Amino acid sequence: MAYTNSEITQLLQKQGALDNAIAEAREKETRLVLIEMVQKMREYDISLNELMGRTLGERPTAALPKYRDPVTGATWSGRGRVPQWIAGLDRDRFLTNGGKP
Repeated sequence: MAYTNSEITQLLQKQGALDNAIAEAREKETRLVLIEMVQKMREYDISLNELMGRTLGERPTAALPKYRDPVTGATWSGRGRVPQWIAGLDRDRFLTNGGKP
């Protein structure tokens, strides 16, 4: 939108300049914090796995199957997108032995 009042135009230009300055300052601060974090990780010999709460060699655990299609044997953990074979149906009918609703 174009304003005819020059004062408003000048203020909007200042606002744009301030927004850019804020974005640059945040980016610089983020870079500095990341550098500091990496330095601390090296200083204390902290691995990425440890940082994420895992021990060396441990893999993220996959969710166990909670539902099974009796026709195809396909399974679903109950997480993520609902498979076609269970969509819109009573899920209790498809629970595996160990699954609990």
